[in-house]
Amino acid sequence: MKKFFLFILLLFFSNVLIAQTFSVQGLVNDQQHTGVPFAGIAVLSSRDSTLVKADVADESGVFKITGIAKGSYLLRITAVGFVPFKSPILKVEDKDIQLESIVLSSDTKQLNEVKITAAKPMIEIANDKIIFNVEGSVNATGSTALELLRKSPGVQVDKDENILVKGKSGVRIYIDGRPSQISGRDLASTLKSMNSADIEAIEIITNPSAKYDAAGDLGIINIRLKKNRKIGTNGNVSLGTNFGITPKYNTSLNLNHRDKKFNIFGTYGYSQGAWHNRTLDDQILNDISYKKTWKGLWRDTTHNARIGADYFLSSKSTFGFNANGRASNHNGGGESRTLISKRFAMDTDSVVLNSKTSNPEKNKNLNFNLNYRYADTTGHELNVDADYGIFSSRGISYQPNTYQFDEPEKEPLERNYVTKTPVEIRIRSFKADYEQPFKKGKLGYGFKLSDVKSDNTFDFFNVIHDTEVIDIDKSNRFKYTERVYAAYINYNKSFAKKWDLQLGLRAENTHSLGNLISYKENALNKVDTSYTNLFPSGALSFKASKNHSFNLNYSRRINRPSYQNLNPFEYRIDELVYSKGNPFLKPEYANSFKLTHVYKAKLTTSFGYRRTRLPVVTLRIPYDSSHTYFITQNLDYSQGFNLDVSLTTPVTKWWEIYFTISGYHSLWKAQLENGLIINNKTTAFLLNGQNTFKLKNNWTLELSGWYNSPYRRIDYNWAMGMMDAGVQKKFWKDNATLKLSFSDILHTARGGYTSEYAGIETRLRFKFEGRMLKLNFNYRFGSNEIKAARSRRAGSEDELNRIKGG
Repeated sequence: MKKFFLFILLLFFSNVLIAQTFSVQGLVNDQQHTGVPFAGIAVLSSRDSTLVKADVADESGVFKITGIAKGSYLLRITAVGFVPFKSPILKVEDKDIQLESIVLSSDTKQLNEVKITAAKPMIEIANDKIIFNVEGSVNATGSTALELLRKSPGVQVDKDENILVKGKSGVRIYIDGRPSQISGRDLASTLKSMNSADIEAIEIITNPSAKYDAAGDLGIINIRLKKNRKIGTNGNVSLGTNFGITPKYNTSLNLNHRDKKFNIFGTYGYSQGAWHNRTLDDQILNDISYKKTWKGLWRDTTHNARIGADYFLSSKSTFGFNANGRASNHNGGGESRTLISKRFAMDTDSVVLNSKTSNPEKNKNLNFNLNYRYADTTGHELNVDADYGIFSSRGISYQPNTYQFDEPEKEPLERNYVTKTPVEIRIRSFKADYEQPFKKGKLGYGFKLSDVKSDNTFDFFNVIHDTEVIDIDKSNRFKYTERVYAAYINYNKSFAKKWDLQLGLRAENTHSLGNLISYKENALNKVDTSYTNLFPSGALSFKASKNHSFNLNYSRRINRPSYQNLNPFEYRIDELVYSKGNPFLKPEYANSFKLTHVYKAKLTTSFGYRRTRLPVVTLRIPYDSSHTYFITQNLDYSQGFNLDVSLTTPVTKWWEIYFTISGYHSLWKAQLENGLIINNKTTAFLLNGQNTFKLKNNWTLELSGWYNSPYRRIDYNWAMGMMDAGVQKKFWKDNATLKLSFSDILHTARGGYTSEYAGIETRLRFKFEGRMLKLNFNYRFGSNEIKAARSRRAGSEDELNRIKGG
């Protein structure tokens, strides 16, 4: 393995003897000296006008085309609403070419307004990420963000609503470019409160470069919210309803105004509904059988809003501000019935435990961002971001329990509990990124300072004669502070027409302090940790021919423990099951490699290898003779190989298919202090597919589905899958869209797992509300066109502003 690592490093740093190339860069303006966004740039041979290389200008009209060999060329520039431009002969000799500002003339022969129509593919494949365009999918209509993740390529959502990639946790969730500082049930609640009407795309970034935070050993999933970039005043309104066991509703409004100096935008969304689920949990502990039936109900009402503005100081500088917030009321709960008896008893159950729980919870999340961007025509770019965020949660859990005995002389026994769990999280972050030309490539470097403080209270009450009495042995307060100081350097360079090299190194220093405040003395009341890590990354791309390209990349990443997992106190999930934190939990580190081949931009095949040191898993351990508890622990290591194949192609003019299959083989090993030995292997695959049929008169039909095969980590998880169908109709000059879809056609929204370790045998089956009829109406109003005299769309915040959290 060491030889393999050495070979990869030598491959990255070796001097490749190939021809020297140069770049052509400049700025495209209109007659008002305003940048023309997304103008098409083509470099042509001066001899026969054949295409040498093409690219697109950015939002400010700035372009840079690299990999141009010595010779004579012509430059052709096209943009909607303008007369095509053709330059005099350009001679590329011994240096890069910096052109004067190029001014395009308005096309007086065109109509006053030119309508731009473009359909994004449902799935886009890039070297470093997969993009699931939610707007491009009919069957995504009316879904929550958590449901969309379940449909995304390579992503799984398990029975506890944890997000897995290729059967493993550790992926970092970002919302509109900012990492979520919450996890577990709080994260699932937030994702379930987000509707597809507000989501533009989901980006799955597998091997981020050194510019990105190192957290998330499996990479990053970024949920990108919708933005309106049209000139003038415009917006859209969306109304939706889902009919399942109970109806659900959602609505959203998006307003935007953009001119030469300002872009002001705002959105508001509302969703309300109730979701049903059912669980059958059979467990054997110390030869006692526990058969639990759970009927759950999750109610949710959410308001979310976003407001912001960009001020274009000049053609080079933009200042931006935005704030977004979410307020939600949740109430999860349900009824359970547990039959308790001896394992091989032939008579009736000796004890029946009945419980009816209610978990009302109020969440508030508010985030502020200030951004400054400077970019000139010579390739210098500066981005500065300052962020402040607040997450507040007020949760209460009512747990009444009644034991009924088969002996008539025994009176029923009641044990009633109430837990109150307020949470406060504060996030502050400041970062700066700078890029400049260097040695015929692009050098980037930057730094980041972040501070996260969380305050978690757990108050446990015994309810005695309708009076809440605090239990000081089971109540505590856990304060956790984490500061991360990071700096990075990253370099990109193109060689000739075929090679691209990227190398990066990120350094992060982490200092965390966990402080447990309890009513009684605790040996684990403080855990102070500090560590520094280096995270190298690199990528080498080779364009072998017009139809074939290859990419090899490597990254080292970290997955830090969450504050919930570090809290050493006990949390009662129900009468028989507890959860307990581990203050000595260590970060897990992963090294990953991926080789990707792309054929005709349609067929993508990648092979990857990952090795993780100290991977984190959750184990279920006996608490006493009749109770169990969950605890998070580090294993020794895990490793795995994966093979992914994706195909996006039109079959005919009216039929397009998307298909991806991801197979993986993983190994988990550990010898824990309690004597438990883990040596598990699994081979599994995930499948996503969609057929899109474009019919006459603006009708679109869609059939999609996903399937996860059985896989093993600690537990053996059963297969899961769903199939959806939908139809879409556009009318009112394509400004209105009506979508109707039917999810879970085959009624397969169910799963389960079995496990046998540490003296516990478990067989769990669950079913969630997947079958729904979804109806959504969307209407765009105001300016839908790009006018020649007002075509500037400057203001470009970084797509992935990174806020580091704990």
